[in-house]
Amino acid sequence: MPPPTVVSPAEPSSQASPATPAPTAPGPKVDARAFRFDGFQLGDAYGRSVMSRPPYDQPCDDDPIDKRARRFMVYGAKPCRERTFPEATTVMFYLRYKDGAGELEQPIEAFGWLGGNYFGSRSDFPLRVGESAERATEVLGSPTQSFELSRKESRVLVQGHPGDIYVIVDGGRLAGFVVGPMPDDADNEQWRGLMQMYQRYTDSPTGP
Repeated sequence: MPPPTVVSPAEPSSQASPATPAPTAPGPKVDARAFRFDGFQLGDAYGRSVMSRPPYDQPCDDDPIDKRARRFMVYGAKPCRERTFPEATTVMFYLRYKDGAGELEQPIEAFGWLGGNYFGSRSDFPLRVGESAERATEVLGSPTQSFELSRKESRVLVQGHPGDIYVIVDGGRLAGFVVGPMPDDADNEQWRGLMQMYQRYTDSPTGP
């Protein structure tokens, strides 16, 4: 077989130019700030956007957490101070901390829910409690971090995804979600508070 003809750069080639490779499809681009939940979203003032109406008008607890970095407003799926949130859902708001007047009229910096599916029909969030953990990667992209939370007999895996979105995994199933910036440290009080709400007040998606 004769050797192939080499065409110098100065000579025009009669061969067609190779097709430009198609750009690689980008991964999922999801941002926590884009979602709406039952009439509110991150950055809204909790007092007027949330607590002014049921079922948010009677939180189970209100605590300064993480050395007053944030205020933690919570609602339990199971009775918590004789109050329950609808549809077996535990709900948590992380507010910017402020003392005194207007302390509850602060922006929602992060928001989470565990168990139940109250927000399944009241938000545009694309995942549901009870789905497989693999579904989160399909929708949100590969996790950028993961760590374990535990309290007494309960253990869950937290997976952080791009866009400040976290999924809580229990037994290979999605047990809850947090949207908004959160600490990287699993021992931080903000995560420990979430784990307490899960272990004490929320049913696991995998059953007892």
